[in-house]
Amino acid sequence: MLSSYDDWLKEYRKDKYKIWVRVTLSTGEEKYFHDYKDWYKVKSYCQKSNINVVEIGLQYRSNYLAVPTKDCDGVYLVQSIIGLMGENSKKTYTVGKICGNIVEKQIFMTPELIQDREEKDPVSSCFEEGLLYHHEKGKTQTIQ
Repeated sequence: MLSSYDDWLKEYRKDKYKIWVRVTLSTGEEKYFHDYKDWYKVKSYCQKSNINVVEIGLQYRSNYLAVPTKDCDGVYLVQSIIGLMGENSKKTYTVGKICGNIVEKQIFMTPELIQDREEKDPVSSCFEEGLLYHHEKGKTQTIQ
């Protein structure tokens, strides 16, 4: 996982065909990663430090899609595969906002980052590892 734009740019130039996730935190920090396992590190860091995610985005080459997440109860990120019998499977990223007991999801096909569909699902039917709740507003570290 990378923590600076300059470091990310160096890595991006080595292989422009990776899907990158960029997470902007309430402290102004940015985290960049292309390995979904790094999402767990971001979650842990935010939970331990009382920090919220204010924007989460996906990037493939020059195509960048951002989902602002300030005005919600948390964020959702899952990497998955969609398969249909007799057809090729498609890799996807699902990015969402937790609003009460509902997750408002946008599902993007990779690598092109074409939005496949939008869904609203109860939190109880979502993958636990993808959920990251915001901390209480008065206790969250934010940029002043």
